[in-house]
Amino acid sequence: MSERTYREIPITTLANGYSLALPVHEITGDRPGPTLGMTALIHGDELLPNIVFRRLWQELDPAELRGKLIMIPVANPLALESFTRNTPQDMSNLNRVFPGVADGMFTEQLAHIIMEEFVPGLDYLVDWHAGGTFPVVDYVFMSPGAPTLAHAFGLSVIYDGPIFEGALANLTEKQGIPTIIIEIGGGALRDALYIESGLRGAFNVMKELDMLDGDPTVPDEQILVKQLATIRPSMGGVLYPEVGLDHLGKVVPGGSVLGRVISPYTFEEIEVLEAPFERSLLVLVRATPTRVNPGDYAFMAPIAGQLIAESILHGEMKKVESDALNPARYEAAGLAAMKAQSPGFTLVGVARTSTNRLRSKGASSTSISSKV
Repeated sequence: MSERTYREIPITTLANGYSLALPVHEITGDRPGPTLGMTALIHGDELLPNIVFRRLWQELDPAELRGKLIMIPVANPLALESFTRNTPQDMSNLNRVFPGVADGMFTEQLAHIIMEEFVPGLDYLVDWHAGGTFPVVDYVFMSPGAPTLAHAFGLSVIYDGPIFEGALANLTEKQGIPTIIIEIGGGALRDALYIESGLRGAFNVMKELDMLDGDPTVPDEQILVKQLATIRPSMGGVLYPEVGLDHLGKVVPGGSVLGRVISPYTFEEIEVLEAPFERSLLVLVRATPTRVNPGDYAFMAPIAGQLIAESILHGEMKKVESDALNPARYEAAGLAAMKAQSPGFTLVGVARTSTNRLRSKGASSTSISSKV
């Protein structure tokens, strides 16, 4: 029998006497099928996925569903309350402490409860994130066990790279649960667009898993990247961007000014952040003047030079400056399955550039990492 249910997983009791719990929404279909889990607000300042979950709860018809959808819309309630990335009680990043510790710090206890009370029984997991208070982001993180899900979600950029130790997705993959990580929206900018994109992606995943009828709706072209560079200021101040939301998902030439860090006190230009690579594909930007501290996320772009990038094309081949591609490497990662299920999927070479450039007045850093 199809149904919607709501329950809570007890976490602990706070010093003020209030009980803390994890909210769990379940939608069960009429017919058998896989169990899909979804998590949001592991980081308390990433609200947009929670809004997508509410829409999904309202619009998904249990009578049309095969299997079960289980959602935790708020995985870190105290971080949401403070609207911070980390848990305020111990300043820990929940997505770095999985599988957690039953008698550890609060954030470790929370991770332990999620692993023990939510993860068992899942066949697939979609872990949702956003850019946070200031940045805006737009890509899907493909783990080794879920290339077809990442493709089906339908964002234009797919990142196939290492998952942080201590991340929820790292643990679920090790347990044999195919997992993708969604990075979408943030900065309270274009929320309506990203909510619709996220909702469409959620339905796409369920169609890909045959939990719903129909085929996923995906872009004609998707770009697969193997590494991301995070461009961080070395000096604090106000970051005035010179690229905006219209540049997100677009390539900018190397040396293009991405933003300038300005002192809010003297109005002096402290630092200039530039596109570090000959062809820098922007996947995270700050679209309005915002406060930055040293080391904050400012921009993210695939690393050209060491980067392996492929175009996922449907229907036509597109020329990419490239070396020969070794398809065996991707078959080992499971992309052969994607090619089998998506006849239009094509790997088009290894895009490379000859220079890695980063010029700034400060000593801004470029690191190899994702945001989750």
